[in-house]
Amino acid sequence: MRRFLLSLPASAALLVVLTAPVAAGEPTCSTELGIEAHGQHIVGDYVTGIGHEDLAWPPAGGIVGQVIAGSGVVIAGGPGPGFHFPNGFAPGASFCNEWSQADGIHF
Repeated sequence: MRRFLLSLPASAALLVVLTAPVAAGEPTCSTELGIEAHGQHIVGDYVTGIGHEDLAWPPAGGIVGQVIAGSGVVIAGGPGPGFHFPNGFAPGASFCNEWSQADGIHF
């Protein structure tokens, strides 16, 4: 049987990582778009067409299924790279994340 041993510095570093508190941040895009989370934008604008401003988050009462039943999503796959890249925006929620390494405009 092979044993795995960590050096003292590696053990100390692992202990710090495992016991460090997790910093709570704002959900992605909440400040920039005035929404609860990036998913509210995706579901409100691309899936249901209700609009992120008018969709309660999280969606309640089966509203998403009621809206798309029989017709599918408003924009299949969302605008994705077909919108973000040609218009200079960083992809997806990256444009709302100041630490993103993605190319394009960030808010």
